[in-house]
Amino acid sequence: MTRRRLMGIDLGGGGVRVLLLDADAGEVTITSNSWTFPRAHDAPALGFDLELDSMWSLIGQTSRECLQACGASAAEVVGVAVTALRFGTVILDGSGGVKFAVPNRDARGTAEFFQLVADHGDAILAETGLWPMPIHASARLEWLKKNKPEVISASHRLLSLSDWANFRLCGVVTSDVSQAGCTGLFNLVKRAWDWDRIDAMEFPREMFGDIRSSGELLGGLSSEAARDLGLLEQTPVSAAGSDTQCGLLGVGATQTGDVAVVAGTTAPVQAVCEAAAIDPAGRLWSGHHVVPGKYVLESNGGPMGETLSWMSRLLYPDAADPEARLFAEASTAEVGAGGMLSTFGAEVMNARAPSIPFGQITLTHMTSVRDASPRRFLARAVVEGYACAVRANLEQLGTVTSDEPQRLHLAGGMSQSAVFAQLIANVLNLAVVPSKGPASTALGAAICAAVGAGLYRDVMGASEALAQTGAEVLPEVEFVESNAALYASWLGLRAASAESTTPAAMAHITPWALRMSD
Repeated sequence: MTRRRLMGIDLGGGGVRVLLLDADAGEVTITSNSWTFPRAHDAPALGFDLELDSMWSLIGQTSRECLQACGASAAEVVGVAVTALRFGTVILDGSGGVKFAVPNRDARGTAEFFQLVADHGDAILAETGLWPMPIHASARLEWLKKNKPEVISASHRLLSLSDWANFRLCGVVTSDVSQAGCTGLFNLVKRAWDWDRIDAMEFPREMFGDIRSSGELLGGLSSEAARDLGLLEQTPVSAAGSDTQCGLLGVGATQTGDVAVVAGTTAPVQAVCEAAAIDPAGRLWSGHHVVPGKYVLESNGGPMGETLSWMSRLLYPDAADPEARLFAEASTAEVGAGGMLSTFGAEVMNARAPSIPFGQITLTHMTSVRDASPRRFLARAVVEGYACAVRANLEQLGTVTSDEPQRLHLAGGMSQSAVFAQLIANVLNLAVVPSKGPASTALGAAICAAVGAGLYRDVMGASEALAQTGAEVLPEVEFVESNAALYASWLGLRAASAESTTPAAMAHITPWALRMSD
């Protein structure tokens, strides 16, 4: 029997990942390649660009490598879908040429963001479910109006990064609901463009096109795209959407009340909701799941994966796999890390007060002065800090949803560490269901491809059949009390850190940090 394979393409902050899923056997093949986002030459220090031509070449290369890795023929691939980082912006002109392309870390619209907050912050929150942010398309478009009006006048369509990839794949210019909801210009409840806001900001209506649902068939691969990816022309292309929500789909977090953390470069913590839920304080993000009709409410634990890589290279520069070495060594230390605590890369989200990520690590030699390997305590403290941040963000979600989760779905690259999964279970005193593999986001895109290809009727059913999870990890009851004490101490460190990072203090630190990052 001919195999039926589904291709999920994940465009992330560190590179592209391509996954091929055998729709019948469940076997998965993954290939990846890395990229970086260059600094913008025509924007302030916080400007970054997307090099879309080179990115497209790398997407094609990675697709062909994936086919070769599993010995698949082009004819076996029955569907393709793309997921991508949120808060990316691509603007096309009327002929499909790219006029403007920036990733999620581009914050050139910071001054415009402050003006949006001052003038319309509460109204925008009520309409979109998002407190204004400099990484929203709304702030970037305001920046373009002031600094590059010729781009606005030549603009034909505003897209996300995954929307742009779909355009390259099959020529369809459209947006999916989960990505449109990240622009700051999309009405959360109406599930439509916020036309009143768009008109008030004097953006051309024609920039904002049709909205599609995840799993919806968009069209067939063009001859050019088929050649570049090593696939057949007219292979079905389906809408997927935002990377975090696709990660939820890949681990089966689709039912109302499900909660998940996608611990990758950053660590978004999302709750699945039946209806739109908006945090009146503006700390949290509201949005749409890639499951049609479902919503998500999000807190975020900060740059866990990014700081884990940094700390691992610092502590274990000669290790073949520094991150695995850090987790392994952390597991040899006792709960509480010998009195060390860390908020490094471990944050509690407050979208209303965005800031440069600064962390604190408290060190003491007193409890390990005679220890043969004291480094393990520092490793343990960093990982415990991540787990505490997941708990704090989960509790913050609960202040809005009032739900008591029964278990936590764990996705993203860090989900592959048994040490991390167990530590989260212990700190949260909650069962953890980790992803079976590291590419739950790309798997979520492949699940969407299955629906558009006609293998399943809807995204919910496809996820139930194709999501892949590992064995449930239960809390170790003997450590419940000590982990409760750890969490209380971690909260105390956060409170003390907040006092030492007042706006006045940060006014001196932040410009210095930005200069050092150039």
